[in-house]
Amino acid sequence: MNPSRPGASPARLLQFATLGVLLAAAPAGTSPAQTYQTSSEGLTVGHFLVYPSVSFEYTQDSNIFFTSAADPTTRPTSTGIAVVRPRILVDLPLRDDRIRWVYAPFYRDYMSQSFTGSNRLNHAFDLEGRFRTHRAITLGLRDHFVRGTVSLQEQNSGTGQSFGLGRFSEHNPALEIGVNLGARQGISLIPSYSRSSFSGISDSIQYTYTARKLESRYNYKLSEPATLYGYYSFEADIQAQAVIQDVRIHARALGLGITRTVNEAVVTQMSAGYQTMDFEEGTGPNFSGPVVDASANWLVSDGARVEFGILRRPYSSVYLDSNYYVDDEARVRLTFQIGASTYADAGVGDLRNVYAPASGPRRQDRLIRLEVGVGHQFLRTLRGYIGATSENRRSNVEQTLGGEDVDPFRIRVNRLLFRLEAGWM
Repeated sequence: MNPSRPGASPARLLQFATLGVLLAAAPAGTSPAQTYQTSSEGLTVGHFLVYPSVSFEYTQDSNIFFTSAADPTTRPTSTGIAVVRPRILVDLPLRDDRIRWVYAPFYRDYMSQSFTGSNRLNHAFDLEGRFRTHRAITLGLRDHFVRGTVSLQEQNSGTGQSFGLGRFSEHNPALEIGVNLGARQGISLIPSYSRSSFSGISDSIQYTYTARKLESRYNYKLSEPATLYGYYSFEADIQAQAVIQDVRIHARALGLGITRTVNEAVVTQMSAGYQTMDFEEGTGPNFSGPVVDASANWLVSDGARVEFGILRRPYSSVYLDSNYYVDDEARVRLTFQIGASTYADAGVGDLRNVYAPASGPRRQDRLIRLEVGVGHQFLRTLRGYIGATSENRRSNVEQTLGGEDVDPFRIRVNRLLFRLEAGWM
């Protein structure tokens, strides 16, 4: 075993278990279609279309710190979470060009008497631009930035549990250069950069991941909304954790994909290919294998829509005994109209993470997520939503805690959400 990645004690394992669950549970980022989605005409201010709104949310969370349900020494912490989320979307159409940006800060407060949150103000910013500099050349610019706090648990064998908020930031700029080679053919070059970091609870839990990626595509337009493409990408990443030597990762991918776009929104996206990941200063084998990413919307009728999604992709692991894990996901969501102003939705997701250790059996985590909700539009500028989510995560790991053999990754979380939105959305 690499000496830069030592074995972990039970307390240390729980620290990395919680960080791993947090990173796995954190959303990968809102898609551009969702970020810029609008359901009203907005306000005209000069050449701009402006969509100001504010939402008020209350969530009852049964396990805010992702505490293991099998650990006999701890109990999950339940709390209410109040969020105020103003949002302003600005759209500037410029003949063949377009610029859109969204600023959506939010204020979050925890209601638990056993835990007092700090740094309650969080920031989220998105920018998108499309420019046609020449009849054959198109430039696309995207940027996503988040800075705020997320909850995390630290387990210490000497003092028991301590709770706190950690500082989290994410920045993902990307540029797309497209060149038309005729009526149906074209090429694209997509350089991108991403950096995410988490710190602030203790010196032992600090994490930074930096990625630089260059992707090239050959595009062939099958029809006006549908484009088939072949892609090749190269990526150089650095994963840094406290008291652990930095891990450098070189990844390459090759494959085919198809997209279908309606009103500038991608409604169908499918890609499949082969990817390799080589780790320097890591522990365990490198990755090579197939990857898949697909999502599609199907309008069953005028009042019902079904969304499908599947994913198979490797991710760098935060755990000491493995370089990576493979994330396999399948999800489906049904949304249907009830009358003129009410809708309901229900969804289910099945996630499986398989780790590749340096030796011994492979660890496998599985998470089942169930969601259901009802929304109603009271006025043109006022709507509400009530939803519930249940998550159940298990693994094949056994760890001795408190004299008992338990699964430290057995985590249950139930959430009940109330949301009221006002404004131009």
